[in-house]
Amino acid sequence: MATENISGKPSLAATITAVATLITAVGGLIYALKTGNLSAEGNREEVKSAVALRAQKVEKILNGTVGKMQAVFTLTFNNSSVAGSYYYNARPQKIYDLRGTLNQNELHLNEYTKGVLSAKCVLESGQDGCYTGTMYNTDGRVFPMQLCE
Repeated sequence: MATENISGKPSLAATITAVATLITAVGGLIYALKTGNLSAEGNREEVKSAVALRAQKVEKILNGTVGKMQAVFTLTFNNSSVAGSYYYNARPQKIYDLRGTLNQNELHLNEYTKGVLSAKCVLESGQDGCYTGTMYNTDGRVFPMQLCE
C-alpha cells in the first residue's frame, strides 16, 4: 500500500491524515447534534439552491439620474458581472451601453458610446435600494448619479 513504509506499517503522514479526517468528522457530528440539523439531504438541497441562485441572471430596470437628467437603466446581473444600457428620458433614441462589475456593495460600470469608452461610473449600494455615486466622463466632466429600483 502507498501509505505504508518499508516495514509494512502505516506512515506518519497517513496516520496524521487519518486522525485529522476523524477529528473533522467528529466536529461535524457535534455541530449537527447541537443545531439539530441532522438531515444531509436537506443540506444538499440548500447548497443546490444557493448554487443555482448564484448562477442565475437577474435583469433589473432602474430609474435614476445622471447630473440633473432623468434616466432609465436596464441592467443584467450575472454573478459579479453586470451588462446593460441606459437612456435619458429627454433623449430616448440615444442609448448608451454599460458593462462592469458588482462586488459586495460597489457597482463599477463603464459607459460606451458607439463602442468607445466614454465614462466610468463608481457607485455604492445603500439600504434604500439605490446605487449612488459618480460618473467620470473621459472628456473630464463629472456628474453625480443615482439608480434606484
